[in-house]
Amino acid sequence: MPKDELCGAASLTARLRPSGFVILSSFVILISSFSAAAELTTALDIRTLPYERSLEKLPVDLTATIGFVESGSTVLVQDDTAGTHLHFKPNRTDLRVGDRVRIKGTTTAGLYLPGVDVTELQILGHAAPPAAAPATYDDLATGRFHYQRVLVEGLGRTLTPLDENRSLLRLAMGSRVIEVRVDTPPDSAPAVIDARLRITALAAGGINDRRQLVFPYLRVMDWSDVTVSQAAQPPETLPVTSVAALLRFGAADEPHHRARIRGTVLVAFADGRVFLRDSTPPPPPRETPKDEPPKPPQSPSIAIRLTTPAPLTPGHLAEITGFPIMAGFSASLADAQVLSTEPAEAPTASMVSLREFQDGSHDADLVQLTAPAILNDFFRTNDGYELRLTSGSAPIRAFLLQSTAPQLAIGSVCRLTGICLVESSTDRGFRSSPDRASLLVRSMEDIQVLSTAPFWNAKRLVIAITILAGLILLTLFWITQQRRQITRLERKIVQQATLEERQRIAREFHDTLEQELTGLSLRLDAATTRPLEDKARNLLETSRSLVSRIQSEARNLVSDLRDTEHATTLAEALQLLADRAPDGVAITLDITPIPLIPPHVTHHLRMIAQEAITNALKHAQATQITLHLSSTPKLLTLRITDNGHGFDPTAATTGKPGHFGCMGIRERSRKIHAEVGWQSQPEHGTSVTVTLTL
Repeated sequence: MPKDELCGAASLTARLRPSGFVILSSFVILISSFSAAAELTTALDIRTLPYERSLEKLPVDLTATIGFVESGSTVLVQDDTAGTHLHFKPNRTDLRVGDRVRIKGTTTAGLYLPGVDVTELQILGHAAPPAAAPATYDDLATGRFHYQRVLVEGLGRTLTPLDENRSLLRLAMGSRVIEVRVDTPPDSAPAVIDARLRITALAAGGINDRRQLVFPYLRVMDWSDVTVSQAAQPPETLPVTSVAALLRFGAADEPHHRARIRGTVLVAFADGRVFLRDSTPPPPPRETPKDEPPKPPQSPSIAIRLTTPAPLTPGHLAEITGFPIMAGFSASLADAQVLSTEPAEAPTASMVSLREFQDGSHDADLVQLTAPAILNDFFRTNDGYELRLTSGSAPIRAFLLQSTAPQLAIGSVCRLTGICLVESSTDRGFRSSPDRASLLVRSMEDIQVLSTAPFWNAKRLVIAITILAGLILLTLFWITQQRRQITRLERKIVQQATLEERQRIAREFHDTLEQELTGLSLRLDAATTRPLEDKARNLLETSRSLVSRIQSEARNLVSDLRDTEHATTLAEALQLLADRAPDGVAITLDITPIPLIPPHVTHHLRMIAQEAITNALKHAQATQITLHLSSTPKLLTLRITDNGHGFDPTAATTGKPGHFGCMGIRERSRKIHAEVGWQSQPEHGTSVTVTLTL
């Protein structure tokens, strides 16, 4: 805070009360301490800021030395505490490694750790570059020295162009390999392959969107920062080593220098993979239990990865040098190169059983399985096609490195030849044993089809069963439809026969009974015109009325028999019965809506109601009759009630000679599976109730 402002604050506090003086003094001290803490003066203060704090654009006043110039917009600096990165707008092209600078600016989050957006830079002078800190691979992988100069040591593995003006050196640091990106082309590089190197570089790495270090690498501006501490031995002077002797106990140092091997080429792929069968004398066989016969010595094979693919032919005798590494289950060579080749005899595949194929003794060797295998499936992969086979009960995976699909039928029985590859292993005690082995097939010639797949394989059998099941379902459907059609025809025939029989009966009624009744009615009419005694006249009048009623019933019966086109509902049928009531009789309807019922049920219920009405008029001399019709979701009720003389239902409804009305009601009820009951007492009327389950 300026001096005049402090004096003004002091004079102001002198006029305040003691409590106000204390509060104001505390506020001034807090503002002063915050201003002092907000200004960052060391690289360590900047790089240890939390991400959220670095976004607050805190002020920076830093004095440091330039350790690496990335471009005109980015420079890496170090002081005595740590290192950080600077960003310029506009670009600066006048800065060099070793410049002593004073930077003012604000904090920025950066991709991985906080840095500085420079607003003002002053070059204080030029000195030596910042001191490099010795670092291991773990130091680089954890970001401990990120954006700082480090000193690393290792063994040069490969040197390739990164782009037009830069080089990529792969350095083995112990058992790990790190990339060294040099900003000069490789033609000016020293002999770095298999040489011990001391490299002064900038620690850097690839960063993801979560501010995480994916992999570390080193940045070097030119080859002057790469020092050869131990020159490499020329590969031609290396002793020829047995494949079985690689990575054994007693190695001179770590990481391993190049080894030189000689053997017969089994196969060479376009991606640089080579498999070689050792031609040097094999080592003594390992100890075997006394109860097992000794195994014959065998020349082990090895998998090799060339730096640059070479035109190698199977059967040639080749000398190859490379760096021994452990790959899978056996030692292999990485970053290898071919020294010489010469023609030799074509290699033959070792005949092995399925057990020997899986025990790891033929890892990386050319083998032929003595047991045939059945092809179960194959599918496309990134490198070619994977084949799934079964030999006995053991599954086998085979890989065919070609872009076209193999012309093989699922279910074919094959004899397989290829490179045995142990994919994984498991430790049992102090010993590692293979878990699973696969076969790397060189070409389609290594797959010998012993027998083609049978016609009735699982897929075709499933298709056939599906088709047969479909035919059976269609047949069942057709039979069901035919049965329905036959049932419809039978119903139609029955209906037609019923219709014809009804019409025949109607004709017979009309031509016989109704005509006779008409003649009888005419004779009675003629008889009443003659002078008669009162008793005889009353008898004739009664007979004439009875004949008229019988004639009316006959007409109604004929009408019912012929009227088949209009399906009369039960309510309509009861209404017709009420309309046909004789003079002096009142028929009352008590009807509620009911569900639709079949026509034959309607007919039987109508005839039951008609018979009950006839009995009430004929035998009980009823003058009032009530027809009740109602239903529930499960039950339909028809009740005929009269005010007649009544009777004893236990005796009068079982049938008497010449009386069949109640018997007919019972029979009709049984036909429609209904129940009927009579409730009556002498001189108290009668109630006939029919209940039908819906």
